[in-house]
Amino acid sequence: MSEGAYIPRIDRRTAMAWMGVVAAATAVDAGAVFGARAAEAKGYGSGPGLNPPAKSMWPRLLTRDQLQAAAALSDFILPASGTAPSASSLGIPDFFDEWVSAPYPNQVADRPLLVEGLTALAAALKDPARRGGALAAQVGSPFFKRFRYLTIGAYYTTEAGFKDIGYIGNVARASDPGPAAEVKAAVERELKKLGL
Repeated sequence: MSEGAYIPRIDRRTAMAWMGVVAAATAVDAGAVFGARAAEAKGYGSGPGLNPPAKSMWPRLLTRDQLQAAAALSDFILPASGTAPSASSLGIPDFFDEWVSAPYPNQVADRPLLVEGLTALAAALKDPARRGGALAAQVGSPFFKRFRYLTIGAYYTTEAGFKDIGYIGNVARASDPGPAAEVKAAVERELKKLGL
């Protein structure tokens, strides 16, 4: 679990790009993500010179306590293990800050659940004796389920997440050896049983 106060680790541009990737990767209907329009605030225009970033960004909503709660819970879900870093060390709380602050329909829909859950968790985490119990009490709640889903989605779209699961991307192979001899033999046996 994260120790001490969480310190933001990623910039807004990175957090927004990350949010877009996770939104696309976790969307049931990709059109709901790419066809979405801002619900409450204007986002970027279609060209970099149309809206200077300082004026067109929506405000981030999470408080320091909520960010700390996001760090603690994300590390509860994905702690550091072996060579894999903890979720908070990759900036997952920054991702959540951007996610709940964004003016798009899917993020606006998630906002009450996530912000209220982080607020309640932040209050419970203020008592170190209750910390483990406060985190464990969240398991199974709608807040925890959504938070876990987004944490895992965000974590495994990072280079560290790719490395953790052994994903190497689109790497051309020089040859394809095909199935192992044991697999071929098993298929042949089953085909003979079927009379094929």
